Amino acid sequence: MTYRDVLKDIDMGELKTVYLLFGAEMYLKDKLISKLKNKYIDDAFETLNFSHIDGKTANTDDIVNACETLPFMSEKKIVVVDELSLFKGSSKDSTPQKDDKLADYIEKIGESTCLLFVLNEDKIDNRKKIVKNIKKVGRIVELEKLKNEELNKWTMEQFKKHKKAIKMQELVYFLSATSYLDKSSDKTLYDLENEIDKVVNYIGDRAEVLRTDIEYTKPKSLENDIFKLIDYISQNNTSKAIELFNDMILSGEAVQLILYMIVRQVRLLLVSKLLEQKGYSIKAIGQKINVYHNFIIQKLITQGKSFTEDELIYYLNKCMKVDKDIKTGKMDAGLGVEVLIVELSQKI
Repeated sequence: MTYRDVLKDIDMGELKTVYLLFGAEMYLKDKLISKLKNKYIDDAFETLNFSHIDGKTANTDDIVNACETLPFMSEKKIVVVDELSLFKGSSKDSTPQKDDKLADYIEKIGESTCLLFVLNEDKIDNRKKIVKNIKKVGRIVELEKLKNEELNKWTMEQFKKHKKAIKMQELVYFLSATSYLDKSSDKTLYDLENEIDKVVNYIGDRAEVLRTDIEYTKPKSLENDIFKLIDYISQNNTSKAIELFNDMILSGEAVQLILYMIVRQVRLLLVSKLLEQKGYSIKAIGQKINVYHNFIIQKLITQGKSFTEDELIYYLNKCMKVDKDIKTGKMDAGLGVEVLIVELSQKI
């Protein structure tokens, strides 16, 4: 199930008695709870009809008692339990008897109560009795990062709230610049909101967002710098490549990390080039190389056209040799990467 299923339950007035929300996108959790409160909770009686429980310290009785208290002047009592230890393993207060008590209670919750368990975890243990019982009577909802059309729609809506228009090409570039969809990124929609606010504040009264606005306000990203560095190398622009490398060092980036990113980029260029030559679609290439934004994949394919297959293989071998020489103490890290950049940009 997705968060949209919960939104539908709320809009249709068909709320389940229990939900388990898990996943990294806590923005969606907050929006769901906010929507629940707006529909079912009168501000004047919030303390009576809405309970927020810390699951790290709460016991079974705390949760059951909160759920058993009938709503006052309201159709529903909403109980939210954050990070309950029971879902993550045994806690100090946990015993099989108490765990079973809560799991059994899940099936008996009255229709006047909506109980939400919230976990900032990527996975849940489906073998647990409480998880199985929630599946029987409620919903288990994964709060995944938004992707593709859903992400595009959400981002456009945020700009529209500020009375700003953004074209699809600029939208795709904006999302790429934020690194929200990067596999290793821990950024959430809250981070995207902050980046949108930066762009909106920068352009002032102007109605349309331009690429130059995004360029000016986008967060510094090592990955973006590496793309730019490889561009300079492909253009044989040694001076610009060295200048950018030195700027990265001055901004605090570790030489070893820069070298790792160069190696990673050359490998991605080689693999994406080979897959594109074999007729793979952009989506299929993304799945093969674990890159999930079409803009980045297309950029890899375009950048890869500046190199032959043999050149990329040579560059990759050269990078690996420099990496080995640095790690074995044969070469100073900073000097080694600088020499590497010079050699690659001059295509020696």
